[in-house]
Amino acid sequence: MIELEELAARVARLQDIEDIKSLKYRYFRAMTFSDHDLLESTLTEDVVTSYSDGEYVFEDREKLLRFLIESHDPDGRIIAWWMAGMPEITLESPTEATGIWAMYHAYHDHGHGFVDEMFVYYDDVYRKEDGVWKIA
Repeated sequence: MIELEELAARVARLQDIEDIKSLKYRYFRAMTFSDHDLLESTLTEDVVTSYSDGEYVFEDREKLLRFLIESHDPDGRIIAWWMAGMPEITLESPTEATGIWAMYHAYHDHGHGFVDEMFVYYDDVYRKEDGVWKIA
């Protein structure tokens, strides 16, 4: 028979996985709607990212935010959206996790007549800070 402590630990792990999924969905919603405050809240201060096979590397939140905001045109000429799914989330510890996500991204720059569509996999690292999961 399963002990109460073991059952509670299983439930806590499942809740952590659901919280990480919600975090990733919030990140994409913040990007889609240019909600910069929400976007900032999804990232640790020391977030490390790499895009386009290492062409763009950032090692803190402010530099990453500047890049994301500027590359997605605050003047509204660019329409972009993200769809992600098929997450594979691994809890490494009570405060650290990794995840792999399949992601589709569409990017329409009406100012320059440029359209781009991508299907990629995200490899994420997450950290729980003050009880809240963030992208690290």
